[in-house]
Amino acid sequence: MLRDHLWLKITAAVILLAAALFLLRPVPIEVELGVVEMRPFFEAIEEQGRTRARNPFLVTAPVSGRLLRTSLDEGDRVSSGEVIAAIAPAPQDQRSLAFAQANLAAAEARLTVANASLQEMMSAYERIGRERERREELFSRNLASAEEVELYRQLHSAEQSRVESAEASVLAAQADIDSARALLLGVDPDDPISEQAVIEIKAPVTGTVYAVLEENERVIQAGTPLLEISNQDSLEVVVDLLTQDAVKVEPGDTVYIVGWGGDRTINAIVRTIEPEAFTKVSALGVDEQRVNVIIDLIDPPENLGAEYRVEVAIVTWQANSTLTIPTSAIFQRSTGWHTFVVADNQVELRSVLIGQRGREHTRVLGGVTEGEQVVVYPSDLINDGVEVSI
Repeated sequence: MLRDHLWLKITAAVILLAAALFLLRPVPIEVELGVVEMRPFFEAIEEQGRTRARNPFLVTAPVSGRLLRTSLDEGDRVSSGEVIAAIAPAPQDQRSLAFAQANLAAAEARLTVANASLQEMMSAYERIGRERERREELFSRNLASAEEVELYRQLHSAEQSRVESAEASVLAAQADIDSARALLLGVDPDDPISEQAVIEIKAPVTGTVYAVLEENERVIQAGTPLLEISNQDSLEVVVDLLTQDAVKVEPGDTVYIVGWGGDRTINAIVRTIEPEAFTKVSALGVDEQRVNVIIDLIDPPENLGAEYRVEVAIVTWQANSTLTIPTSAIFQRSTGWHTFVVADNQVELRSVLIGQRGREHTRVLGGVTEGEQVVVYPSDLINDGVEVSI
């Protein structure tokens, strides 16, 4: 009886110990796995950019005056030589108007004086001419001296010079009148403007109007921007990169553009990298040295316009097939890059040698082999030798 009671106690203790060991055993940690595999791979520099019109022309006012209202809108097509704007003389204030009117009256008076003087000089010139002819006739018949003939020839030449001077005075007075009248053009904005007074501005190239900078009729100064015209129906993309990233980019590099609002990826190519960098303050208030990279679109969609925001990926290295590992599966420690390889539901810490890195995958040069499974996004609970469940 005592022996049976002892065996019952021993059996209960064994059962309790087994239950405790079962409850205290390490619980496998749930993980998500990725695969080391051969795949096409490219390394890219990603940044936000914007589209812009290629080779735009900025049309400015050649003179000061009253800009007449234009009928052009953004998106209109214009041809080279087509009239795209017109400038009339600017209206004047009352003081300037009175001054211009007085100048005109004075110029008209000077013209009257000049015409009268010219008539007087012409009469004297004709009279001296007749006297000269008579003296030459008398000299031919020995009835007048040579000195007298020479005198009248000199008088005739002098009168001719006075006539030419009077004619020049008439032309100068007429020019003064024209100048004074020009100052009176456009004195009243309600008066119709003559075609001679309006200066027409013509399109420098055939293209599309991208911006109408002055829509309303108003007085403007010379050099005021009026219109922006693109001489091609094409767009380009400009993206500013950190200088340490830009040195990796070369003309001809492949570019993929997403984030523009459509479903498909737009193919593009790097055309040029501008030679001079500039300073730009980042969102964190840090001064950064950046440089513009200009990109040509290969297959732009029709609904993509200028000044649209886009997301750009510039390919700096690519291969049709190379060994890759998920980027989320690698991490850096003091001794280099590592990953957790899973075999038979157990984790092994493995040192890896990596090459080019991408957002989703990284090129791996050593440390793992094709087909091995690795832990992606490993937590602090994952360590060498830990049992895991998928």
